[in-house]
Amino acid sequence: MSRHLSRVLDDIGVIQDMTDVRRNIHLLYETLWTMGGKLQGNNETVYIVGSQSEGTTTVGMDSDTDFMFILNDYLVVFDWAEWDKDKIIMLAIRDNTTPPQICYLQRLRRDMPLKMDDPVKPTDEMDEEGRVLVSNTWNDDWLWEAGKYLGPMISHGPSKSFSDKVDIVHAFPCASIPEECEFLFRRPRPGHYPKPETLERARRCPTFLVPQGHPFSEHKYLQWRISTSLWERFLVFDFTAEQQHVYVLLKMIRKTFIKPVVGDNLSTFHMKTAVMFTIESCQPDIWRRDNIIACAVNCLNTLLRWIKMGKCPHFTTDGVNLFDCKLDKRQLFKLKNVITQIKSHNLWCIYQIQMDMLGFHLLPDIHIQDDRRHNNQLRILREILFRIPRTVSLTMSTLMSVSRQQNIYEAVHGIIGHLQFLHSIHNSGSSLECEPASLLLPHLYGTLASTLASCCIARQLPVPQFVINLYKLSFTSDLMSTKLKFASMLYCSGQSAAAAQVLTHCEGLLGPDVHHYCTCDERPKTHKNQSDAHLEAALNGNIAELLKSRSTLCVRFSIHERSCVPEHLQCEMFRTMTHEDQRLRHGHNEWMDLVVIDCVPFLHYLQYLVYRQLDQPARKMAALQKLEDYVGQPRGTPGHVDTAIHVLAHCCELENQPDDAFFYYQQSVLHYPRNNIANWHLNRFL
Repeated sequence: MSRHLSRVLDDIGVIQDMTDVRRNIHLLYETLWTMGGKLQGNNETVYIVGSQSEGTTTVGMDSDTDFMFILNDYLVVFDWAEWDKDKIIMLAIRDNTTPPQICYLQRLRRDMPLKMDDPVKPTDEMDEEGRVLVSNTWNDDWLWEAGKYLGPMISHGPSKSFSDKVDIVHAFPCASIPEECEFLFRRPRPGHYPKPETLERARRCPTFLVPQGHPFSEHKYLQWRISTSLWERFLVFDFTAEQQHVYVLLKMIRKTFIKPVVGDNLSTFHMKTAVMFTIESCQPDIWRRDNIIACAVNCLNTLLRWIKMGKCPHFTTDGVNLFDCKLDKRQLFKLKNVITQIKSHNLWCIYQIQMDMLGFHLLPDIHIQDDRRHNNQLRILREILFRIPRTVSLTMSTLMSVSRQQNIYEAVHGIIGHLQFLHSIHNSGSSLECEPASLLLPHLYGTLASTLASCCIARQLPVPQFVINLYKLSFTSDLMSTKLKFASMLYCSGQSAAAAQVLTHCEGLLGPDVHHYCTCDERPKTHKNQSDAHLEAALNGNIAELLKSRSTLCVRFSIHERSCVPEHLQCEMFRTMTHEDQRLRHGHNEWMDLVVIDCVPFLHYLQYLVYRQLDQPARKMAALQKLEDYVGQPRGTPGHVDTAIHVLAHCCELENQPDDAFFYYQQSVLHYPRNNIANWHLNRFL
């Protein structure tokens, strides 16, 4: 039964290769997010913790993504000697009445290590000793403001977000390891788990304070909890494949059989803690594929022992009871009965687990498809791979949108500063930082080249060779988007023959393993449509290289690149025309201030314009037919369907077919009544 269970878990994606892919994607994702934030002037470090970055989830679990935003401008000290003039310092305060893992934060002055005399924010509070204490609701004002557009705020412990799919925690870094967390390094243990190098790695990593107080404290809104989330991630990274099987199985058991009884009061974290203590106390040789059931029972025995004691210890922090404020005596009694029943028949209940069809595939005489494991791996990639191009696109859209408020000199200076920052990381950063820097650098080169070329075209000057060289540096951004920007510049500068050569090259790059990623908010996402050939390339190769060689992103032009954009497309920068349009904009929609178009329709639109300019009617009409076929796809056009329709309508105008053009603009407005330049085009026609 254990061997069969292990094979089924492998098939649904709990296999070391797929775990590594999950971890690599999410580590790249968090590093890209951090780097993009720094380019925008945010001094934050982003970590993705929990099951997504650990690789301990399945598609059927439908796990959320846990973000931790570390505010690096702040620093929590446990001793006055740790005061730092370059940070906003807060002193952790505890006494005999403070619950374990909990502390208060006192504001200190920036100019010298003395206490602050007056509150800084309305949420601050003065205590009886005249100390200014920071409330754990100090950052909620912007959340309430964002809630007007994004909907009601959802709270899970210290997390505050606007979606059940995402948990977001803002945390302060600690200057040193809290005393109770030294427990992880000092307590006696057999030695096989955690590995010594893992403990050393954890010791070098920061701990954090997250905004959560003790639920039963009258001062809970002033209290902060110590978090060792990064340590816990390293500890899970230490799991063997068999230990990971056990952990995932226990998570499925919790969600299927325990959650209906006590809700989330017994959480995944309790299960993780039970697995860690069991691994630490049991001999390594029991963790075998033919012994998975027995190992899971051992973990349940650990949990059952804690339930009888009414106390669940924390693996990394001393003095903490993880049952505290979670489970009362009545619930503990229910929990004891449920776990005893689960154990009583050697986990035969797992045949009833519907998640990922686990129970069905465990049944005897079920025909196992040879390609099931492979198909599930592609399914997992379809769920998570898009997060990397989305972050790249979001970063570039934000940077380009900010330049709208700048003059051309400020914009160019800003891009050069971003390039210098990324080059310094690429040349001297860690191996984990080099990859995301290599993804962003070419896009910035393309933006700089297009900005400088736009200045030349506007002044009717030839585009100099050094700008052409900048374009060439941008060609590794992805398969096609910056090459199309280059072709657009050639067309706008009157070099139609050269533009035609570039466009022919670009069309030759398309193939079944190429996928266009559009992840712009408020437009249909395309990440569900990747071909199997594209996903197999991701499965068998480097993710960053896949994005450069077999993926395309939306083509983006800022206001300072407008002379490199066909005149009709320039209108797309002004799709937000009314107060109602502005009111309906929210979330990550900075792209609406740019010209944004998907690669394939832009390719055919440029081909039409270029061949029209070169007086090649047959090739011109062939390009127009391809554009019509793209817009008229039976399943609809993914991505920026409105912009694709607009360029098709413009071609109809140029072909002296005003009725067709008017019809297409009407269709665009039916798709998107607001923030759509088609409204202006219709008024122009009328």
